[in-house]
Amino acid sequence: MTELFIGVDVGGTTVKLGVCDAAGAVRARRSIATDPPAGPERLVERIADAVGEMLAATGPASGCGVGIPGPLDPARRTLLRANHLPGWADVPIPAMLAARLGVPVLLENDANCAAWGELRAGVGRGAESLVLFTLGTGVGGGIVLGGRLWTGAAGAAGALGHLVVDPTGPLCACGQRGCLEQYASATSVARHFGRGSAEDAFAAAALNEPDAVAVVAAATDALAAASSAVIHTLQPELVVLGGGMAAAGEPLLAPVRDGVRRRVRAVWLERTRVELAALGGDAGWIGGALLAAEDSRQERVDG
Repeated sequence: MTELFIGVDVGGTTVKLGVCDAAGAVRARRSIATDPPAGPERLVERIADAVGEMLAATGPASGCGVGIPGPLDPARRTLLRANHLPGWADVPIPAMLAARLGVPVLLENDANCAAWGELRAGVGRGAESLVLFTLGTGVGGGIVLGGRLWTGAAGAAGALGHLVVDPTGPLCACGQRGCLEQYASATSVARHFGRGSAEDAFAAAALNEPDAVAVVAAATDALAAASSAVIHTLQPELVVLGGGMAAAGEPLLAPVRDGVRRRVRAVWLERTRVELAALGGDAGWIGGALLAAEDSRQERVDG
């Protein structure tokens, strides 16, 4: 019987969850409202109920991976805090959920989960190194090197939104000036455009409206600068553009590729591709499930 794994992607308004096999083939998926004011206990109960309904159709699973934005403790046992979940602090999500599901539960940053999902089941299939930019309300990131997530000395590596692309640029909430997030998040694009969403800005740019063209050009050039810094530092096989704003497609990808080519010498680009993410909104939960699969495999090898 094929071994199955559960993935959970906790967002500020919606929790996406599903069941897949160790290759990322989806067997079931669904979503529920997050409802942060109800508190973590209630959300864990509702996640467990939704998982139970899926497993009734798919059969049992061997493990679960949960992705959530916000800082985690280095051991990945506790959500320390989350800006999009007011009042949530020091929440032991893996222990809480494992008690209800009866399987091991792994906790990881949501962007790291998405990066792992794209590596193993998306655009990075077959690669061993990848850097993912998640372009949404903010800009996050995930790094995979040598076939393993790179989370850094304190577990918080991948804060790509705070790469400085212009030291004289606007002040960021982190205290620096000119962070990528101030240019290339969907929020910042919408703010600079001033007449709707980031999607509206890209649509207007496609019609050659001058203000929209300028906003999109600034966003893609900043993203090209940050991607070039990543390539010079890590030289991954892929730099991947994901998150909600990646739905813009070629109008986002093409100028970023052009900007990278202007900044990075050809020899550095010979083995690095800049691509759009392939898994869309499923990347986070699929990545969580596949991290659980990897953990299960490693336990068998070590055992």
